[in-house]
Amino acid sequence: MGLNVNGWGNKQAHAKDARVAGRVASYVGVPFTSADFVGEGGAIEQDGAGTLMATRSSLLNRNRNPGMSERTLTAEMCEAFGASKVIWFDGVYGQDITDNHVDATSRFLAPGEAHVQMPLATDNDAYAKDARQQHRILTGSTTAGGGPMGVTQLQGPDYDRIRSRNPDFLASYANYYLCNGAVICAHFGDSRADTAAKATLARLYPDRTIEQLNIDRLGAGGGGIHCVTQQQPVP
Repeated sequence: MGLNVNGWGNKQAHAKDARVAGRVASYVGVPFTSADFVGEGGAIEQDGAGTLMATRSSLLNRNRNPGMSERTLTAEMCEAFGASKVIWFDGVYGQDITDNHVDATSRFLAPGEAHVQMPLATDNDAYAKDARQQHRILTGSTTAGGGPMGVTQLQGPDYDRIRSRNPDFLASYANYYLCNGAVICAHFGDSRADTAAKATLARLYPDRTIEQLNIDRLGAGGGGIHCVTQQQPVP
């Protein structure tokens, strides 16, 4: 399924990028359809059991889906992903290329289990406020099946202690990738936070090896490991 990528809301050239998903599907011989909305994979997190979460700033944005109501977009997302519920967060408009993809802050661990990367207690910028709101909303949410949502926290780094001095840098431990037997995540040079994040992920994924990588080139572009990988469903 393609999400009709439009260069992160027409911020970049995308004519050839928009053809990639269909051509890959054709090459490997699997069916391909396009969703009835515009977005990117990192804009939508799913638990595999009918619940999605996303930010309004990314998807309910005139640079991607002009004129589309939340009700209509919710229905289209559920149709595309085989889901029945979307947990919406306000997000942050216009301050990064993704318009605040959800996968940099909140992730599902399993149906009924999520975690949120939290800012330092002293941080109070738009992203810090958004992360705290995401945590509050998730804590009060239920799953598509009506069950409670358990929410854990993953502490983010101190931007004054990371290696990068790029003002657009994305330092997200939550933007990790799950592969067979491992969690591929980032380290940013804040040694205390890097070590704590690895320990937290080890507790959350006790049967997987935690591999941390230097992804500063990705972070400088506003992305992370999950952004450039994404999950591949079993055919």
